[in-house]
This record gives sequence, C-alpha cells and structure tokens, in this order.
Amino acid sequence: MSASNITMGATNVSLWTTYILKKFVPGLKARLFFTDYAKPGMLPRAAGNVARWLVPTMRVGSTTALVDGTSGSAASAVTITGVEATIADYGEWFNVSDLAEATEVSTALDAYREIMEYAGAGSINTLLYNAGVTATNFVHAGDTTIAGVTLTSTDYLTAQDFPVVAGFFNARNAQGFQALGGDFMFAIHPDAETHLVTDVTTTRLSWSEVNKHVPAGYDKLVANHRYVGRLAGVTALRTTIVKTDTEDVAAHFNLALADYGVGWLGLGEKGPRRPEIKYKRPGPQSTNDPLDTNNTLGWKVRMTTANLDAGNRSLVVYSAV
Repeated sequence: MSASNITMGATNVSLWTTYILKKFVPGLKARLFFTDYAKPGMLPRAAGNVARWLVPTMRVGSTTALVDGTSGSAASAVTITGVEATIADYGEWFNVSDLAEATEVSTALDAYREIMEYAGAGSINTLLYNAGVTATNFVHAGDTTIAGVTLTSTDYLTAQDFPVVAGFFNARNAQGFQALGGDFMFAIHPDAETHLVTDVTTTRLSWSEVNKHVPAGYDKLVANHRYVGRLAGVTALRTTIVKTDTEDVAAHFNLALADYGVGWLGLGEKGPRRPEIKYKRPGPQSTNDPLDTNNTLGWKVRMTTANLDAGNRSLVVYSAV
C-alpha cells in the first residue's frame, strides 16, 4: 500500500479552514500636526455663532518733519481688518448591530473607536489646511518671485524654494513659531519631499549639498524622522493632508504658515477640543429601534477655522507631482 501524499488540493480542502488572528494591524494614518500651528480661541455660549478675529495693520510712521509751530494733519494711522467664520458641527457615525457587538472579538470596539478618533482628528486638520490654502499669494517651485510663471511638469520642490518662502514672510514682518525655534512651518507632500531630498547639484542650492557640511544636517540626511529638515528659517514637515490637484499641471499644494496664519475655535469652552466619541445603545423605550438592534458609534466636533491674514502669513507653494 502506497503512502498518502496529503496536499492542499480540492479533495482535501475541507480539512483546512482560515484562522483569523485576533489582532488588528495598526491603521495607516496621515501625520496630523496642523492643530499645533493654528491659534486656538473660544466663542462664549449664547453669544452668537459667528467669530470675528481682529487683525491690525502695522505701519511705519511719517519721516517728514513737522513744520515748526504746527501739529500737522490727522493721519490714517489705524486700519483693522475683521476676519469672520461661522461655528458648525462636523461628525460621522455608523451602526454596530446588537448581535455583532455580542459576538465580535473583545478588541473590536477599541479598533472602531480608534478609527473614529482618527477620522475626527483628520477632519480637523484638513479643515485647518483648507483654511490655509485660501492664501492670497502663491509661488511655483523654482520661481523666485510670487505668482510667477506657469508651473511645468518638471518644477519640483528643491532647496532653493526655502529661502523664497522665508523671504516672503520676512518681507512682511511675519513671525515664525516658537515650537519650531522661530522657524516658519512648511507642510509638504511626501512625494514633494522625495523630489527635495534626492535633488543633487553643485550649481545651485540642493538639499544634500546644503546639509552634508553641517553635523546636524548630515545626521538628518541619514536619520529622516517626522520632520523633513530646516533651511533658511523654514522647517518642513511631511503629511498626506497636503492635497494634489491641478495648477497648470498636476501639482502638490504645499502650505507654508507663519504664526497667526490660521486660527480655530470652539464654542463655550476654553478652546477647541478633540472630537468627542459617542457610543450609544438603544434605550428601553426607544421607538426608532423597537427591537434594540443597533448600537451607534461616531465622532462629533463643534468648531470653525479661518485664514487670519491671507495676504501675509500663509503661502501656497505649488510643486509638480
């Protein structure tokens, strides 16, 4: 009698089944940091739902000497711009059936909650980014002037764009962020980072040439972590929250911010809060779910965002994909 050769074939397939590991793989998450660089605020309860930020225009005084014995004429010395935004609710929810809740693995609800927490946090950061890219001014990668020539399919982000970003803000007396050592914040798409750090040339500024001569910079070339790096008073951070759309050609809408570039606020609290996670079971007298079939899990946040100084403290930097 010959020995049996057991294989995973059609005749033996009923002997095997799929074992499901009771462990959730960490979900893929974008880097969310825009809340760190947005100015928080608070709108009191029962005081309306429209927030107004007041942005004064600073000016250099007259350099003309007064005529002796006179006070001169009144000057147009005070200009204040109001920026308004309306508080709104944002949120999502989904059903978890009573049977599913009673039979699924014990870690499932924790995974659902994490999904909802990230969804809410991602929404907040996207709203802040969207407020930032309403900036009045833009620059194309490779240009040295604001609102310059047409973007082409080879106009990638390079090191020489960093001094241009810094020069834009410095010319307007904008300030950087204390958390970044006084640098301006530059949110770039990971694909734009790839173009930036792989650009090598000795005929102009390039990332490797700039960084390799500085010990901290050289370490950065080797150990690239959350932030991409610093140059000319600008710190670049990567995130897929940066959108890709059309600007002459397919382009990444990278965003540079100075302090007070973007603001956000909540209602009747110290400041804007994280999204609330709401898990609800049907009550004993619930008529919308007579058989107590569905539980719900969702997130909700009440807030608004605004570009506080679209002409001076935010800048869109378009770079080719």
